[in-house]
Amino acid sequence: MTRIGVLSDTHLSSVTEEFRTVLGRTFSDVDLIIHAGDMTSRPVYDYLCNWDLRAVAGNMDDDDLRVLLPEKRIEVVSGRRIGIMHGRGPAFGVEHLVLRHFDDVDIVVFGHTHIPANAARGSVRLCNPGSYRSSRTLGILELGEEVDFRLVEIE
Repeated sequence: MTRIGVLSDTHLSSVTEEFRTVLGRTFSDVDLIIHAGDMTSRPVYDYLCNWDLRAVAGNMDDDDLRVLLPEKRIEVVSGRRIGIMHGRGPAFGVEHLVLRHFDDVDIVVFGHTHIPANAARGSVRLCNPGSYRSSRTLGILELGEEVDFRLVEIE
């Protein structure tokens, strides 16, 4: 089984002690991390590189991050094709927007809305971990015989 830590919309200008503690506790046994955009600063990216990081740029990310990160990407993990994109525009309709950007994927991880989501659209699983800062949630995506996505509330 492959375990993936999933987060989005951290909106941090620096790495706080709380962020270190929460990620250290929640992602201690993950194989990699997916960040679906809006880290907003290079220090957060640098910290997340302590893990095997797969990330995309969000609309609030600074210029340093926009140079480093693509707007969307596809990663193949444990035989599953995972599309990763931040999203844009109003929260209503973001799921449809991100789905249109990927063909032949099993999972789409996205952010932007700050609203956690775990849904299926046809054969594609949609996973939004919500926002580290506002919804106070992260996600764990487990890839085994089945795909399981669960939200973790930050305490």
